[in-house]
Amino acid sequence: MSVRRAALWSMGAQYATFTIQFAASVIISRLFLLPSDVGLFSVALAAAMLVSIFQDLGITRFISGQPQMEPKSLPFYAGVAVSIGWTVSALVALAAPLVAHFYGEPDLAPLLWLIAASYLISPYATVPAALLVREMDFRALFHVNAGSALAGNGTAVILAACGFGASSLAWGVLVTALVRAGIAQWQRPVRPRLPRVFSSVKPMLGFSSMSFVLSASAAVGQRSQDLIVGRLLGIASTGLFSRASALAGQLTTLVTGAIGSVFYAAFARKRDAGEPLAEPYLHLVSCYTALNWAAMVGLALAAEPLVMLLYGPNWMGSASLLRWTALGEIFFVAVPLQMDVPLLLGQIRRLVWVNLLDTAAAVIILTAGCFISLEAAGISRVVYGFVWWAIYATYLGRLMGFRFRDLLGVYLRSGICALAAGVPLIVAGFYGLGGASMPFLTLLGLSGLGVLLWLATLALIRHPAWLEIRMLVSALARPILSRAAA
Repeated sequence: MSVRRAALWSMGAQYATFTIQFAASVIISRLFLLPSDVGLFSVALAAAMLVSIFQDLGITRFISGQPQMEPKSLPFYAGVAVSIGWTVSALVALAAPLVAHFYGEPDLAPLLWLIAASYLISPYATVPAALLVREMDFRALFHVNAGSALAGNGTAVILAACGFGASSLAWGVLVTALVRAGIAQWQRPVRPRLPRVFSSVKPMLGFSSMSFVLSASAAVGQRSQDLIVGRLLGIASTGLFSRASALAGQLTTLVTGAIGSVFYAAFARKRDAGEPLAEPYLHLVSCYTALNWAAMVGLALAAEPLVMLLYGPNWMGSASLLRWTALGEIFFVAVPLQMDVPLLLGQIRRLVWVNLLDTAAAVIILTAGCFISLEAAGISRVVYGFVWWAIYATYLGRLMGFRFRDLLGVYLRSGICALAAGVPLIVAGFYGLGGASMPFLTLLGLSGLGVLLWLATLALIRHPAWLEIRMLVSALARPILSRAAA
């Protein structure tokens, strides 16, 4: 499968998954659950995922990124994944009462037990999904991701409507794991077997030893956010904070999330061929920033009416948090594949130290913000975003050898396009047409006008993303035109 065809299938999976998750979150938040319910689940999930860093141990990256792979070793890799997953499940289940006591929320324990049950099942999808990425079979991966998302989120909506509260979200996680494992094994069956000799899994464990430290550091930085906010500002504040973070993250995933997995496999092939990565990486940065920056500027400008329209008045406290989170995302998408490229180039030890620095900054900056207020916690995302960008832009620039001025040139062109996209909403706000009371059709019209201005600016300044968009449209239109001609 070609890179662009793989990208189409990967984008299809991302869009389908996003649509399902987004629709479920809107229905559940607007009709059934309060911020305190979502906050309770967010704390439970964050606590469980801190333990789940043991689960993958870099198995997915190892399988999808290795130049050579022995098929006879795959069942042993799957056996290791299942063994680790069951151990993680036991740890989460045992820790559940302690976490509930720490937060003074007895209802946390049952949520953690449901999430722990999902860790018994999810490892069965690890190796099959990694093989699908390695083989660039993103059509099969579409069925895995979209099918499991539909089943899990559908379950959550039904149970929330039946009055299950926060536990409806935990049941959704469990059903997602069940369906994902089932479809993955159907598409690319791998029967787990425990290795009898250490040599059969030695290459993977050698990679995983440092990958575990890397995953642990990244998990602390990413998953501790809800735990810190929940402890210092309360469960309801956690619900508002996590909803803002989730919406910004979902939009990023919708816009360019599909590109990452495709380019990881493509970069692995370039590495194996001995080709330089600097030029294709800068091209990737230009596409990432052109798409994401425009989306994040629009999200920041439309935060208040968007929250009111989607989630209702109970969630208006997350509007300002959404604005700051969207502005912070501008930095986070400016250096894509910051973990994957160093791993492909065999720089895992140095990457671990860089990531530890990143994690320390994440925890310290967010904690400082939480000691001030919930609003300050939102602002801290922008501060941390700048620190994160400075760390990884410097590191990857030295690693791949691209010039910093070339990177800034990419940013300048993408920034101009993002500003053009935000002009309609900026003008509307200047004339007092913004705010939570903005009608849906007005917001839709201004957003559509912003998209047109963005496309026109891409074409006017000959942004590299414009060529990619034209080629994508051509690839999508070709089969339709062929059928019409026939």
